Amino acid sequence: MKKVVGLAAAGLLAVSAANAGQITVANTDITLFGGVSASYNGQNNDHALANKGFSKDSFSVNNVIIGLTKPAQDGGIGFTAAFGSWEAPTVVASSKVVNDNGLVGYGKTTDFKPWLAFVTYKPVAGLSLDAGLLWTNFGERPVTILNPHITRGVLFTANPVLLEGARGTYDAGVAKVYIGAGKAGKDQLMGPVYTGLHKYSNYIEAGITSNLKQFGLPVDVGLHTYNENGNRDIYAATVGGDLGIVSLGLEVDYFKADDGLKKAWNPIVGTTLGKTNYSASSNAWGAALCANVKPVAGVQVPVRIEYADNKDTILIPVIGTSGAGLGGNAKKVWTFTITPTYNPTKNTFLRAEVSYAKSSGALKAGQDAWLFKDANGNQKTSRTTGAVELGFLF
Repeated sequence: MKKVVGLAAAGLLAVSAANAGQITVANTDITLFGGVSASYNGQNNDHALANKGFSKDSFSVNNVIIGLTKPAQDGGIGFTAAFGSWEAPTVVASSKVVNDNGLVGYGKTTDFKPWLAFVTYKPVAGLSLDAGLLWTNFGERPVTILNPHITRGVLFTANPVLLEGARGTYDAGVAKVYIGAGKAGKDQLMGPVYTGLHKYSNYIEAGITSNLKQFGLPVDVGLHTYNENGNRDIYAATVGGDLGIVSLGLEVDYFKADDGLKKAWNPIVGTTLGKTNYSASSNAWGAALCANVKPVAGVQVPVRIEYADNKDTILIPVIGTSGAGLGGNAKKVWTFTITPTYNPTKNTFLRAEVSYAKSSGALKAGQDAWLFKDANGNQKTSRTTGAVELGFLF
């Protein structure tokens, strides 16, 4: 999947590595990397959480990212740290909605601060240990310049994205496995949605990825799990392959609520033999199909199609449900995004984008399955956005 959407395993560093410069500090060579991008954005409607009279168009500096890294050698210690300010537009909500409603507990994404910072220890070849502020190993990355699309997909808002903890990774050649643990807190993306209902405790993550080229198949596969004690569990499967002129990928995510979180948002509907019954669902799911057509050198056309069924949970927070104060009357949403991109050089890009989102499955019978509203406050069941972005990587 990562190969399909243009992400390399090392994240921002890998994207900029070919153009990164070297800085010598105290006899140590450190690599400088990062990027800057700016865009013009338009939308007809916004998420139900938007204030009445919101702007339908805007200019924004989508990314100002500055990073430093020193890769760890066998038996040594290295580090990676990236500081930045970035916008967080999604297919269902503007960046202003995300930031004004405090949906990222770590602070507004437009605050210039470290958004990735960890120390790496490699005791032996193939084994690495990372500790600090990490990103998840699946799904889209926070900053726009790492993704093939300007807007993030709806599944992005359901994943933790930011992790405070430690992770061990072992590369066995035929496969790479990882396991990690840490404190699950409000700093994570959408963390405040859950912490307002049920306290976080700890998380455990694990996964395995493999490239099947050694078996004659141009395919990358991955299985990932992320589990919070007493809160929510996420299971993800990814598969993707590069077929030359086009690359394809699929990500399927399944979300499950533990009893503690489920009880926190569910209304009681009665008891049976002394057991309390709760009315809402305990799980949700979503899928993203990605394609990237590369007709000629320097030109690519990424396409993303998503479908998500939140049922009556808050496991995918941007689909408003369950009286959690998230607005809207929908259970499901599907999205379409297309982003024609031109790369004048290997470290610059110009891209235009159109995205469309449609909500369905009304929570309350006899009402529209609305998830959006227009600038006058009228309820809407669809949202269309457009954007043009210029970017430079270094």
